[in-house]
Amino acid sequence: MDKGKIIEFLNESRYAAFRFNYEENSGKIQVTDNSGYEINPEYALMIIEGMTKAYVNLSDVKMNNIRIRNAENDLWNYSQLYGPTALETPFRNNLKRNWGFTCGTCGKKVSSKSDNSWWRIYGSGYESNNKYCSEQCIRPVLSEIKEKIKIETYERFGVR
Repeated sequence: MDKGKIIEFLNESRYAAFRFNYEENSGKIQVTDNSGYEINPEYALMIIEGMTKAYVNLSDVKMNNIRIRNAENDLWNYSQLYGPTALETPFRNNLKRNWGFTCGTCGKKVSSKSDNSWWRIYGSGYESNNKYCSEQCIRPVLSEIKEKIKIETYERFGVR
């Protein structure tokens, strides 16, 4: 493998996205860039050689490290984009009638008459009708949900 040529290819394609196209009849895989151009076969062979060196005969430890990095990357992306969060909601001042609820954690009665705000969990797939009186009451519930997400993600990526 010509190290200089592969580094040149990698530098030139720094902003390119690649797509792998599978031809079912022949079993061939071809690679095109985000403009639809097929990559140079010389570069393709160098990439195959480099990827073979990187991925063939991985130890169990290295394989698990890859799984962990991928799971942690997924968790970071999930928490940044969709993860559940604690959301404080103020009671409206112009209510004709007061309303209230019982805290989902401590059982305290919360009312628009006596309290300024209430808390809820907000986020993709983890919304519920439970309401909470304070941040102290919602934090353990939120931590439990996040831990469950972490366990499920590690299982999905096959982390051992």
